[in-house]
Amino acid sequence: MRLLSLARTRPVPRLLAAFLLQAAFVSPVLAQTIGLAMPVTTDTFRITIGKGIEDAAKAAGLQISKTDAQNDETLQIANVKQQIADGVSALIVLGISARVEAETTAMARSAKIPIVFVNHEPDHALLGDGVAYVGSEERVAGTLQAEETCRLMNGKGSVVVLLGELTHPAARARTRYVHEVLAKPECRGIELLEEQGANWDRAEAQALVKSFLDGGLHPGGVIANNDDMALGAIDALKPTGVKAVITGIDATDSGLAAMKDGDLSATILQDGPAQGALSVQIARKMMAGEAVEPLNWIPFVLVRPDDVPALLASRAAR
Repeated sequence: MRLLSLARTRPVPRLLAAFLLQAAFVSPVLAQTIGLAMPVTTDTFRITIGKGIEDAAKAAGLQISKTDAQNDETLQIANVKQQIADGVSALIVLGISARVEAETTAMARSAKIPIVFVNHEPDHALLGDGVAYVGSEERVAGTLQAEETCRLMNGKGSVVVLLGELTHPAARARTRYVHEVLAKPECRGIELLEEQGANWDRAEAQALVKSFLDGGLHPGGVIANNDDMALGAIDALKPTGVKAVITGIDATDSGLAAMKDGDLSATILQDGPAQGALSVQIARKMMAGEAVEPLNWIPFVLVRPDDVPALLASRAAR
């Protein structure tokens, strides 16, 4: 796969070249705007990515033009089209779907504007020639989460799995690697009772787990694709007195608070602010005509209860 570059070498008239050279020394970044296309502005984790983007852009002297697609792929495509028409210098897109990523890539390339996708991994065939991705490797998240769940359950018992948006690559990948871990000899004593989607949402997860309980299922563990759904499982289980190993992903502030309270057993740190900051860094490089890697990863990290104080302290120090 080729490295990405938007540099062009077309000759320009001498007078125009002199003007451009002079303009280059007059704080050019102050006039530059990044179009930020959010899928929703209510999701706990994706809010942290957006904040990371806005903070990094502000530190670099860049403006941000942010849109909210309200989880509507047609609206997100229209939002990006408008941002391009408004003359943004680069795009950062937290895509809703493969359709969004394909269509916004085509629009950005046609307008010769770099585009960085974040958190929702696009088809790798789209990458290159002004298109990059920033995220975390979902294989690692699903593997770490399932291994820790298996360890805490001593390799036996029963679990349910709560999936995020069924069209989201992260939900599919995390769940696939959970299955791989549960198939290992040391974890084969764990029975998978049920697996259903709750759209990353706490209230939906609470209702789903309550329906499991009402139907006679009493899992010894809950593996949730994110912390919000893990918290929903806690909301459903805690009033009943049912004890379970509950694990999530993201290490959100609310997730860490639940770990301090002894309700959430473990989580996997997905550093949203770092993803956001790196996406701005990649966008700035492409805006300057520099080459970047198509795939850019922020590592996942297992978080156990003993890790929570240090992690909270590091966040407070930011």
